[in-house]
Amino acid sequence: MNNLKKVGLTALATTLVSTASVAGELSVSGGAALSYTGLSTASGTNPWAMGDSVKFNGSGDLDNGMTVSVYYELDGGTYDDYNLKLGMGDMGTLSFSGASSSGSGVDKLKDIVPNAYTPVYEATDATDSGLIDASGNNQTGQWGYDMTVGNAALSASYNPKPAAGKEAETGFAIVYSGLMDGLELSAGYFDDGDEAENDTLGIKYTMGAMTAAYQMTKVDYTATGTNDQDATHVGVSIAVNDSLSVSAGQQSIEFDGTAEDEKNSGVGASYTMGSISMYGGFNKLENANGSTSAKDVEASIFNISFAF
Repeated sequence: MNNLKKVGLTALATTLVSTASVAGELSVSGGAALSYTGLSTASGTNPWAMGDSVKFNGSGDLDNGMTVSVYYELDGGTYDDYNLKLGMGDMGTLSFSGASSSGSGVDKLKDIVPNAYTPVYEATDATDSGLIDASGNNQTGQWGYDMTVGNAALSASYNPKPAAGKEAETGFAIVYSGLMDGLELSAGYFDDGDEAENDTLGIKYTMGAMTAAYQMTKVDYTATGTNDQDATHVGVSIAVNDSLSVSAGQQSIEFDGTAEDEKNSGVGASYTMGSISMYGGFNKLENANGSTSAKDVEASIFNISFAF
């Protein structure tokens, strides 16, 4: 969204956490947003809500050629997302996530399937199964490292203490784009130390206005009493013109020991007209967690936002 306020910072700006900074800048962005989420299983709940997020982005150049950036999001009166990044040029980027905003490691490959608004597994319930970080990936206190080598984008994450009594979490991801124009091959691995080992493989292809992707993910729990998950996710998005995009997708999740696969499907659209952006979609959840007795959940989603 457009900046509401922009403040120049001096070389001693403590916000950038560096006394070597030559120049820096802090921007604040926000806007007005109204959303509607209608659930077939929650007809008695008010589906309307208003956005309450304000974002702060700071960046500066250091006198040794490196860069520093910091990000905070004030959401519902709480700083719930923030991180710090050190750009080292050809040596890559080192980052630290204060809370819920790493973006490194398997965050790169959590979901590569394109959508015009929201993934097919969102809005219908609070559990996102069949994703590489379904078993963990605590981003609070997580270190990240990202680097590009030729046509390969490499990313890693490490959290030495994700929670009390838990072992360290590690994640790795690679995206290779050197085979042909528009084609990306990806692979990722995540180990949360004591609960599960997860891996994912994906392929994405962009040709003109169309992007399509297919992703396979396996969540392998250590405990025998927890059902492993094998998921496939496919989808396509099309930019109809500069203003309108549409998408469709489906995710199928096999839980060990269950009779049916969980299925998530959905369609979405986005439309931008100047400073006004509108998004809409319809998602459906069937056989949640592989249960044949679970009720289907249908979610009708709409959002309108105004940038200023």
